[in-house]
Amino acid sequence: MKKFFLMTVGLLVALAVSAQTYNNPSQKPNDKRIRITKVERTSNATIVYLKYTSNSADAWSCIDAYPYLKDDATGKKYQATDALNFKWGTKYKGGNSTYKIEFPPLPKKTTSVTFREAAGVQNPFVISNIALKSQGQQKKSTASNAKKQTSSSGSKTYNNPRQTTNNKNIKVTKVIRTKEYTIVHFTYNITQYAFEGRPLSASRMSLVDDDTEDVYKAKKPLNFTNDKYYDVGNYTFKVQFPPLPRNVSVVRFRSVRYKNDPGAYEAWRVVLQLPPPAEESRSNNRSSDKTVNINVY
Repeated sequence: MKKFFLMTVGLLVALAVSAQTYNNPSQKPNDKRIRITKVERTSNATIVYLKYTSNSADAWSCIDAYPYLKDDATGKKYQATDALNFKWGTKYKGGNSTYKIEFPPLPKKTTSVTFREAAGVQNPFVISNIALKSQGQQKKSTASNAKKQTSSSGSKTYNNPRQTTNNKNIKVTKVIRTKEYTIVHFTYNITQYAFEGRPLSASRMSLVDDDTEDVYKAKKPLNFTNDKYYDVGNYTFKVQFPPLPRNVSVVRFRSVRYKNDPGAYEAWRVVLQLPPPAEESRSNNRSSDKTVNINVY
């Protein structure tokens, strides 16, 4: 009997050690109406509790299939496996809804993740820097990251990145990142159908942090004039943006339409996946030219 009791206690202790719960973790949502209220981690799954709150009587919310968690350190994504208390894509009316979402188990070393709705969702919910660590670990990690950012120097160039686009006439050929600026080089094959005599303007271009939704508007065009009309032809354009924070790993390069534009042409929206800072120290012996995956949704 005593042996059985000790085995039972040992099992309970093992389960307690393998399961971790994070209540109201620190985070950065892109919408003040949403918040992660709890994260449960076990050896079999990760359960995320997302709460939607609104004061509007006509408010409704919806989670499309399938959101994912991204490890902020490695960039690896873990796609949701199940909706535990709702149905994917169903609109729920009311200003106070909680969504319980199951994801695969996260590695033990994962201490920060980003929650994001699936690619293709317009105005997706994005909650970045969800802390899955103790307060002591947070302080140590913050100090370490600050030291890395302060000691870093130089620039990074991404030549001829792989890419997919919703506009076959546009191709990004180079991205340069430094502490002073970010420069995007792209070619635009203007045809009589693609542009129809409309001007090009850097004032409508921006880079958007895909995690935080922070917008970095273009500073200036480097080899063209704002609002200049271009005839049919194949052009190479260069645009300067503000410097991106070192922890930014995914950005959207986009151009918005003119105000009151009837929609005669399609503005582009391209997602660039940049290597996170953690990868830099492992690749010092490699070429400085990195491959950038570009996807459009």
